[in-house]
Amino acid sequence: MKVKNNMKIIEWNCQGAFRKKNAKIIELNPDILIILECENEEKLEFGKLTPNPTDFFWYSDSGRRGIGIFSFSDYKFELLNEFNPKYRYIVPLKVTSKDNSFLLFAIWAMNNKVNKEARYITQVWLALQYYSRLLNINSIFIGDFNSNQIWDKKDRLGNHTDVVEIFRSNNILSMYHEQNKVAHGQETEYTFHMYRKIEKSYHIDYCFASADFLNAGFDIQLGKPLEWLEHSDHVPMIIQVKRPRKHLNFNNSLFDCIKQKTEELNLLTHEKFGTSIEKLKVKALHFDLTNQQDEKVEILDAMDRLLEIDKHVQELTKNGL
Repeated sequence: MKVKNNMKIIEWNCQGAFRKKNAKIIELNPDILIILECENEEKLEFGKLTPNPTDFFWYSDSGRRGIGIFSFSDYKFELLNEFNPKYRYIVPLKVTSKDNSFLLFAIWAMNNKVNKEARYITQVWLALQYYSRLLNINSIFIGDFNSNQIWDKKDRLGNHTDVVEIFRSNNILSMYHEQNKVAHGQETEYTFHMYRKIEKSYHIDYCFASADFLNAGFDIQLGKPLEWLEHSDHVPMIIQVKRPRKHLNFNNSLFDCIKQKTEELNLLTHEKFGTSIEKLKVKALHFDLTNQQDEKVEILDAMDRLLEIDKHVQELTKNGL
């Protein structure tokens, strides 16, 4: 299917050393390229080992492999102020051109050695709770989710089906499953080939998109394994979708995030911690003006403590105490 006035978005987990294998993917002429397990800008050596993008954003909490997001078009990237590194490698960006903008969540669902209950797909599920105010905004969620419904566990907090249902309740659907009319867990094409072996194939990369993108027309194709397995254990997802028609009515604001979360707190929590809540909102507003990252860490930690307190308050209230 050809999409008029389109942009091409390509996602690929390159399995490292992108500087040595970028020619093949860049030949596909992406407007936006999301590369997982991507090295940093110093190793990419733009203009020498890697073609110069018009804009580039890289995130890693290790300083080694991370998520690289490249623009080879007029799009520019802006990290959202409410980005929370607690949810590893789920990176929210505002993507803007002269005529339009949308949100892009680049996802590489990772292990969590500190909290094993919050790893892989559960990390995505937790992140969707945190970013809940953004789920009604025109968005694309794309990347290596390291998950499939076939691995659902009933006792797991936030399994694959739970994530799909959160998306569905916000009119956000998987492009692959919509286009191919197939249910999750019943895919016939695969994005990951363990040990680069065809016989060990799974569908674990996804592009979930808001209704505006889906309704405007799109096309999604997966790279052919025999063409890509010499480079990586993943194949790329190649997506063509219509450019949005307008700019988002959206403030890139940590204050708006904190305001929404504090408004959802129990009335008793507000009564007992009202002063602290107001101070927290003032700090968030100050961060939006100064972008002091140390201050942001304090704000997010304080919000986590408030949410934990509120959970206990709700339990006590429920029990009539």
